[in-house]
Amino acid sequence: MSEVRSEKGFTLVEMLVVIGILGILMGVLIGALSGSTDSAHAAQCLANMKNLATACQSYGMATGAYPEAGSIEYFTMDMNTRARRVETTYYERRGWISWDSRGSYPASSSSAGDYVGMFSTDDDKVLYALTNGAVWKYVSENRKCYVCPLHSNKSNANWSYLMNARFGWDATGGSFSYPKDGGYCGYGYLKGAERVLLFAEVPFQGPGSWFPSGEGASDDTDCVLQYNGCDKATTVLGKGKKNGNENIGFNHKNGKHWYAHVVFADGHVEKLRGTTNAGESLSDNALKNLTTWLCEGHDVSFNGKEYEKLAN
Repeated sequence: MSEVRSEKGFTLVEMLVVIGILGILMGVLIGALSGSTDSAHAAQCLANMKNLATACQSYGMATGAYPEAGSIEYFTMDMNTRARRVETTYYERRGWISWDSRGSYPASSSSAGDYVGMFSTDDDKVLYALTNGAVWKYVSENRKCYVCPLHSNKSNANWSYLMNARFGWDATGGSFSYPKDGGYCGYGYLKGAERVLLFAEVPFQGPGSWFPSGEGASDDTDCVLQYNGCDKATTVLGKGKKNGNENIGFNHKNGKHWYAHVVFADGHVEKLRGTTNAGESLSDNALKNLTTWLCEGHDVSFNGKEYEKLAN
């Protein structure tokens, strides 16, 4: 007598339940992996900034001064007694990222180098700007130190960090800016180094309306954080004010809050929140005020209540 077996498959309802459970599990897994990736990117970004700060300190110990935020042209004057004239020779000090000054110095007349933009597609110029920058050898010639991995996934930026304009840079037209202390910033002599911003991120998402744009070389796409009110020498004898439109970038999101990664002149890194306790973004004016306070080294408390005051 043969045995008769009854085989029953899944009903439509059971299949839908299984598919729904699998979908939920996949969503949870993707969310967990995404959060893990974001955390890894944030950790690498902080490590990059720490490496840049250490490079600036190594440069300072070797030269006696912090590197400039951008390249600077300067000149020397010598009296030629035989020819009865003053001979002027122009030189450069390369910023943490250099301009393209190949064949420009020394020179008998002003010959400022060409700025290289962070979105430049001219690989030859970009490579020159990075490898001839003041900190290149102090970051072990590691190009990855210049770009946050989160940023590199969203744009083709050659660098995603800006150095505080307070450390000096040569503005367009051959005029230049020096720190308020006078001259360049001597290493070990900078007052309140733990409060003076050294590097911040370029904004590319998060709070604020200012984002660098275009592939050309301009103030918006250089390597200098030009904050509101930063000094600019308009002539050799007189100083004016340049109201920079730039602010630090709050590119890292965790829950309802956006965060900025910054590093200070003493080498310590901070993770600053750019939203109020309620998760509301700071206004453009508040972001610029905060950036100015950080760049100038004001003693500011980075707590939620302070941000609530800024947002009002």
